[in-house]
Amino acid sequence: MWIKVVIIVIFIGIVASLASGLYYLVNDKGDSRRTLRALTWRIGLSVGLFAFLMILVGFGVIKPHGLYPERPAQTAPVGQPSD
Repeated sequence: MWIKVVIIVIFIGIVASLASGLYYLVNDKGDSRRTLRALTWRIGLSVGLFAFLMILVGFGVIKPHGLYPERPAQTAPVGQPSD
C-alpha cells in the first residue's frame, strides 16, 4: 500500500512542477530562471519515479503485465474448426 502512496505523491509532484513551470513561463516574461528550475525538477522527479519503478520490478515487489497478463488461448482462424 505504501508503494502506491509514494508513486501517487511523486506523480502529483511532477504535475505540480509542470503547472508551476507553465505559470512562470507565462508570468515572468523571461526575467527569471524559475521556469527552468521548475522543469528541471519535473525531469528529475520523472527519472526518479522511473528508476524507483524499475528497482521495484527488479526486486519482484511489483510485477509488470501487458494487455494479456496470462497467455491468451490459441484461436483457430475464421472458417476453420478448432481442434
